[in-house]
Amino acid sequence: MPPEHVLAYDAPAARWLEALPLGNGRLGAMVFGGRQAGAEVEHWFQLNDSSAWSGSPHSHDREPVFSREEADRILTESRRLVGSGDFAGATVTLKGLQHRHSQAYLPFADLYLTAAATAANPAAGEKGGGGAPAQPSSDYHRGLDLSRALNTNTYRLDGHAVRVEAFISHDPSVLVVSLRTDAPQGLDLALRLDSPLRILRRSGGDGRLSLELKMPSDAAPAHDGGVVEYSEDDSLSMQGAVAATWEHDGRPVQGPAGPARQASAHDDGLAATGVRRADIYLATDTTFAGLARQPRGTASTAAAAARTVVDQARASGREVLLGRHGESHSRLYGAARVEFDVPVRESEDTGRRLLAANAHPGGPLAADPGLAALLFNYGRYLLISSSRSAPAGSRQGTAWRGVPANLQGIWNAELPAPWSSNYTTNINLQMNYWGAEPTGLAECAEPLFALIEAMQGTGSAVAREYYGARGWAVHHNSDLWAYAKPVGHGAHSPEWAYWPMAGTWLVRHLWEHLQFGSTDSSADADTFAPDSFARDTAWPAIRGAAEFALDLLVNFPDGSLGTSPSTSPENTFAAADPSTGTRVQGSAAQSATMDLTLIGDVFRMLDTLARRLGLEDDPVASAARSALPRLPAPAPGRGGKLREWLDDPEEWEPGHRHVSHLYLAYPGDTPLTPGLEAAVRASLDGRGDEATGWSLAWKILLRARLRQAGKVSDLLRLYFRDMQTPRGGQSGGLYPNLFGAHPPFQIDGNLGYVAALAECLVQSHRTVGGLHEIELLPALPSELPAGRARRLRARPGVDVDLDWQDGRLVRATLAARKPVKVLVRYGPGTGEAHLEPGIPAVLTYSAPRSAPRSAPRSAPTDRIG
Repeated sequence: MPPEHVLAYDAPAARWLEALPLGNGRLGAMVFGGRQAGAEVEHWFQLNDSSAWSGSPHSHDREPVFSREEADRILTESRRLVGSGDFAGATVTLKGLQHRHSQAYLPFADLYLTAAATAANPAAGEKGGGGAPAQPSSDYHRGLDLSRALNTNTYRLDGHAVRVEAFISHDPSVLVVSLRTDAPQGLDLALRLDSPLRILRRSGGDGRLSLELKMPSDAAPAHDGGVVEYSEDDSLSMQGAVAATWEHDGRPVQGPAGPARQASAHDDGLAATGVRRADIYLATDTTFAGLARQPRGTASTAAAAARTVVDQARASGREVLLGRHGESHSRLYGAARVEFDVPVRESEDTGRRLLAANAHPGGPLAADPGLAALLFNYGRYLLISSSRSAPAGSRQGTAWRGVPANLQGIWNAELPAPWSSNYTTNINLQMNYWGAEPTGLAECAEPLFALIEAMQGTGSAVAREYYGARGWAVHHNSDLWAYAKPVGHGAHSPEWAYWPMAGTWLVRHLWEHLQFGSTDSSADADTFAPDSFARDTAWPAIRGAAEFALDLLVNFPDGSLGTSPSTSPENTFAAADPSTGTRVQGSAAQSATMDLTLIGDVFRMLDTLARRLGLEDDPVASAARSALPRLPAPAPGRGGKLREWLDDPEEWEPGHRHVSHLYLAYPGDTPLTPGLEAAVRASLDGRGDEATGWSLAWKILLRARLRQAGKVSDLLRLYFRDMQTPRGGQSGGLYPNLFGAHPPFQIDGNLGYVAALAECLVQSHRTVGGLHEIELLPALPSELPAGRARRLRARPGVDVDLDWQDGRLVRATLAARKPVKVLVRYGPGTGEAHLEPGIPAVLTYSAPRSAPRSAPRSAPTDRIG
C-alpha cells in the first residue's frame, strides 16, 4: 500500500495522541497496539459510542428558566447600553441571559487483550517449569491502512510471530479483533472489559463478557468546574452496555494462570491457553432513542441488544465481516482521490517522518509533499469513521440517522473532555463538514442534517422564550439533545456565550447539498425540479432560520436593518468608557458583519428556494425579499480591512484566531468586488498567519478563494508543524498520530484541511451570467507542482478529474449525471461546457516545461461540448 494511505509506527502508543482511530460513525476505538508489560503484551482498545453523552432532554429545562418579560428586559437594556456606547455595561447585562452548559460526550469503555507465551512452552521459563526467561516482543510494527480501515500490529514474542488485526464493521456495528501466532504451543490470552462510567453490572463466562453502564446526569465543562453528577432518577440520563465474545482454538482457563491474572473471577474476565487463533467480537448499545428524544430502555435491554449483535457477528465469522467491511468502506474512501508525483518512499515511522519533514529548511511539504496527500486521505477517513448513518433496520425501534462528528469526531478518553467534546456551532461543527460535498462524502453529512432537524424543535422554544420570536435559534454550544440556549452560568463573556446565529449558519449545509447536486433531483442546481430534500428538509429549516432572523432584526434611524446587541464569535473590540474615557474591552455592539452576512445569505436562499418550489407568495419569503435591500453591505474600514462591526471599532486583539467577518468569502459565496477582495486580503494580513489548527485550515480556504497560492504555502508550512516541538500559546500543528491540534486535539483541523486542499484544486462557487464557473487549479501551492485528482465534486453536480505537471494544468475531465452547462476557467482562459450524462468532456492544455509559472496559462486546446 502506498505510504500516502498508511500510518505506520515501530513502537506501541505511549499516550492517547499516539494511538490510531477506528470507527463506523457509531462505535469508535483508539488502538494503542501491544504494549510490553513484563513477559506479557497488553493490547488496549479505548472505546466510544457516539450516542453516549451525559444528561437527557431534561438538561435543557434546568434552572434558570427565563420569563418572556425578563429576557426582553435584558435584551432591551443591553441594546440601550450598546446604543449609548456603554459596551462594558452591555457585557455585564448580557450575562444575565445565560443558561448553564451543554452536555458532554463521554468515554465509554475499555477492552484489554493480554498475550503471553503459553505455560506449556518450555521457552517460557518459569511458566513452563524451566528454560530461559520469557523474551520481550521484538520486530514491532503497528499501522493503520486508511484504504481498508484496518489496524494491524505485528511483533515477535518469545521468538514467534504474532499478528493482531482490528476493524470496526459498519453493518453490523461491531469491533472485530483477531490474533494469529505461529508459536507451536500457542499463547496464553486474557480478555477483560472496564469503563470509566458507573458500572451497574459485570457479567462473564461461557466465552462472553458484558458491562451494564450508567451515564452521568450532568457533566460540566472544565471551565465551569468539571463536576460530573449521577442521579438516581433514570429519566435524567442514559444507560448503556458493552458486550464481547470470542472464539479460539485454545482451552478455556478458570482462575489466574499467566495473563489470566488480568481476567480472574473477581472482574468476570475470560482466559484461555494454547491459543494460536482467536477472534473477538465487541458491540455497544445505549438507551439513546434519537437526537433530542427521551431515552428508552435500560442497561439490561442495551446489554441484550449488544449481545445479539456480537452473537450474529460471531455466526457470520471474521472473514465474511472483513469482506463486507472492505466493500462498505472503499465505496466512500474511493469516491475521490488526490495524488502528488513524489519519489517512492520506503515504509517509515509516520511520527519520525513528520519530524524529519519539519527539519527541512524549506518546510514540511518541500521536504515531503506526500504528506499533503496523506493528510487529505486521513481527513476523509476520519469523517467516514465518525459520521455515518446506520444501515436500515440496524437499530430497531429508533430513527438512527446517525450522530454528527463532534469536536473530537467520535474519539474521546476524558471526562470531562476539553470543551465537553460537544458541538461548537460558531465554526467547529460546520468545519467538520466543509469537505463532505466536494470530496464525494455527501452521505456523511446526513447525521448533521438530522441534528439540524432536531434543533428546529428545541430552537423554536428558545426563540420564543428568549426573543419572543418565530422560527428557531441555536447559540454557540449544542449536544446530543440539540441544546440551543446561551451558555455561561451568568459568569462568562458574551463574546462567545451570546451568539444566536448558529441556525442561520448551519442551514448553509443544506443549501450546499442542493448546490452540489447531491440530491435525487438534478445535477443542475439552477434547474432542479422540486424534490423531497429541497421541499421536506431544506425548505422548513431555511424558512425557520429566516423567520427568526426577521424577528431578530431591529430598525435603525437611517432606515436600515441590523442586529443589536451583536457579537462576532469569540472576538472583542476596544472602546472608550462613556463616563471615564478609559479604554475598555467590548464584546457586543451593533450589527456584526457576520450577522448581516448570514441573514442576507438565508434570505437569498429562501427567495431562491421559494421560486424553485413554486412558493413565491410564502409570507416569510416575501418578508425576507423586502428586508434584504435594507441590510447594510459589507465594507472596508480601518486600515482597509473589512469591518467586523458596522461602526468599525478598534480591534482589541488584532491577531485573533477567529475570522468570522470573512465568512462572506468562505464558506459564503458573496461576489467579491475588487474593493471587497482587497478588504478581505487586508483583514487576513492583519490577523497574521499564526493560529490554531482549525483557524489555519480556514485561512487556507480564504487564501485559496483569493487565489493566493503563495500564502497557501505559508499556511501549510504552519499546519504541518509537529506538536513534539513546544511553541506555547494557541499554535496549531499535528500530533504523532496526525490528529490536528487546536491545541489540544480538535478534529475540525483535520477535516477542514480536506476542504482546503480541494478548494486549492477546484472552485465552483462563482456564477457568471447564471452559469456556475468551475475554476481549475486556482491556488496550487508551489510545493505540489505535479499530481492528479480524481472525482472532485463541483457545483452544480460535476465530477472533475485533473492532471498537472510543473505547476501547470495538462488535462481536465468533467462529467455530469444530468445535462448541465457550465463555464470552465483556468487562469485567464474560460470556455463554456455543455455536459451530457455518460459523455465526459476532456480538456487538454498546453504546458511547456520552460514556461514560467507566472506566464498566462492557455485556454483549452479542445473544443468543449
